[in-house]
Amino acid sequence: MPVQTDFVRLDQDILTPLAGKKKLYTFETKDFWEQIKTPGMSLKCSSLYLTQYRQSAPDLLAKGDGIKSPTFIGDVYVHPSAKVHPSAKVGPNVSISANARVGPGVRLIGCIILDGVEVKENAVILHSIIGWKSSIGRWARVQGIGDYAAKLGITILGENVSVEDEVVVTSCIVLPHKTLNMSVHEEIIL
Repeated sequence: MPVQTDFVRLDQDILTPLAGKKKLYTFETKDFWEQIKTPGMSLKCSSLYLTQYRQSAPDLLAKGDGIKSPTFIGDVYVHPSAKVHPSAKVGPNVSISANARVGPGVRLIGCIILDGVEVKENAVILHSIIGWKSSIGRWARVQGIGDYAAKLGITILGENVSVEDEVVVTSCIVLPHKTLNMSVHEEIIL
């Protein structure tokens, strides 16, 4: 009789018994597939989607030359309602959602900017997910290390988080409705 536990092990509890009963089948796909075990994998999956768009729906990806429009590097998605200043440099692997505002001199790399976010002038965001209606101050820096498998390999800001001017946030998870007025590193802010 199996022992009751509070968790299920996919390989031992499901796949092995199904294979033993010859009830395990495969489905081959030509699309990408990725396990999501950490929050950072969301950024990796976003990158995979953007790469797929390059082949399947290139019109969804942003184009710009840095003169009359922002400089876009690599695969970048910008929602039609988002506003990106012409002096901003965006990409690769960036998604900017509805009603987001990206100010002059901003640099974005490997990040997801959700609805209603404001990124003020000369801010830098690397390997991060910025939650709905958040605000990133002037000359602020929000970054992860880009290790998608690590617990704190990216920075995640919850909804309505305010990062004040010149504050540096590195490899942190910040819950919703917080104001960061001093720099933080490798913390979970409740």
